[in-house]
Amino acid sequence: MAQKTMEKSYLYIFLASFGFSFIFIFSTLLNQGGMSSLEQVIFRLSLALFFLFLILKGKVALPKKRDLPYFIALGFVFSVFLLVALTAIAFHSPVPVTSALVYTQPIFTTIIAIFAGREKFNPIKVLIILIGIVGVFLVTNIFFQQVTLGAIFALSAGLLYALYLFLKRAGKPYAPFQLLFNTFLFSIPCILGLGTVLAVLMDNPEFVGFSTPTSYQFLLLFLFALFSTILPYGSLNKVNPNKVPPSTEGTILLLDPMLHTFWAFLLLGQIVGLLQYLGISLILLTAVLTLKIK
Repeated sequence: MAQKTMEKSYLYIFLASFGFSFIFIFSTLLNQGGMSSLEQVIFRLSLALFFLFLILKGKVALPKKRDLPYFIALGFVFSVFLLVALTAIAFHSPVPVTSALVYTQPIFTTIIAIFAGREKFNPIKVLIILIGIVGVFLVTNIFFQQVTLGAIFALSAGLLYALYLFLKRAGKPYAPFQLLFNTFLFSIPCILGLGTVLAVLMDNPEFVGFSTPTSYQFLLLFLFALFSTILPYGSLNKVNPNKVPPSTEGTILLLDPMLHTFWAFLLLGQIVGLLQYLGISLILLTAVLTLKIK
């Protein structure tokens, strides 16, 4: 039974990687149509919350009073993470660069887990993660380009992603979709409040602008919320934290930038260089080694 649970947890992580791999594709298409990153996050979370309500058939378990601080923190970090990640696209960071820099999160995940006492220092595992991170930077081709504002946002999203994963693993007595519902529920007021402040402080239509979605954009938002939000985050919430260490989960999720790079080439015509293919190979090697070590 334990082996079966372990295998299911890995399957959920791979499923999450597949759903995640379309996030920046959707965001790029929406951004090209004039929709800001802030508006994308608001619509994405709102639609995802509605879909989850339907999936749960209205039987939602709202947080208990003692759990409110946890969900407030989780909702805030999650909403800021989404906004920062999509803003990298708004500032014209290419999809392969953005997705790869977001997945520097295993470094931050490992550091947080070690300092929090969740994991012991393991030189072999750290070395494997570093191989994956080298692959990530090769995918971005960042060594031969000037660092842009979009890249800075993407790297910051890596830290926020790691913090979200850490909080998500804190563990509360809620079913996976109930946990996700409450995360979205608390994320929406956080992003609305943050968006209001940002809209007052700056005037950047690609970052904080608002427009009426077209039917095509609404279709993209529908797919964004269902396929690249509920599917991957719902899968991650089903991962048993007692069976998969944080650094292992984070490393396997490095498959996401590899797929993102492929979709960017196939759907957006963004060309991948030889060094980026080498980076993809290192990312795959990291994922395989992680499973072997396990």
